Amino acid sequence: MKTKLFLLAICAAVLSMSATAKIKDGKALTGNSLTDFGKYTVMVSNMPMVLEDEVVKTYELTYENTANPVQIGVVKEKECVTYVVRSDEFEIQYTCNESVFGVKKIEQRFQTLPKEELDAKLNRVSYFQQRVICQNKKSEDEILGLIACYFPQLINEEYQASF
Repeated sequence: MKTKLFLLAICAAVLSMSATAKIKDGKALTGNSLTDFGKYTVMVSNMPMVLEDEVVKTYELTYENTANPVQIGVVKEKECVTYVVRSDEFEIQYTCNESVFGVKKIEQRFQTLPKEELDAKLNRVSYFQQRVICQNKKSEDEILGLIACYFPQLINEEYQASF
């Protein structure tokens, strides 16, 4: 448990130092998730996510040790930005307002998978550890890097092989 927290702290520190590349003009954000999923790449997605009948800015997150990509849809609302993180197997959301960035269970308005399935796959310990990831404002690239590092830990180990 302490080792995981230490690795996450290192990942966040490395990310904040190395996430200087911007995701635009076809460039990708890359890094190491420090999880079994391995290195990650975040790029603008060719397949946009549709949430509440609206096409939202969408990124594709791939890991070197997983078969299927993960989509990240960005929903900008009045007082916060919601990042809907979705794969064929699992979905969750991260929320960012002026003072806090952290994970939340996916709101019903964004949910596409059965709640029971999501609850079975969710690692509750990691979920509660990620409720508040940081308390200062981050750029979108930094947030995407944080999602890439933290997301794999939300999935119970027995389900990680299906990703």
